[in-house]
Amino acid sequence: MKVGDLVRFKGHTASALGIVLRFKDLPEPPHPSQPDQSAAYIEWACEHTARGHYQLCILEVINESR
Repeated sequence: MKVGDLVRFKGHTASALGIVLRFKDLPEPPHPSQPDQSAAYIEWACEHTARGHYQLCILEVINESR
């Protein structure tokens, strides 16, 4: 995954699409069930999905940037 990639939530074929704008390493995992400390700042095309940092483990790339 890299800046500019088009992403969606893993396993959600009808979910909102977003674009990766930057990356961030979280100081600690948000929850024991979510151990990934890598996150991407996503701007979503859907007005009902908040832009912000999302863990990489819950995202999948739909279209890679060039």
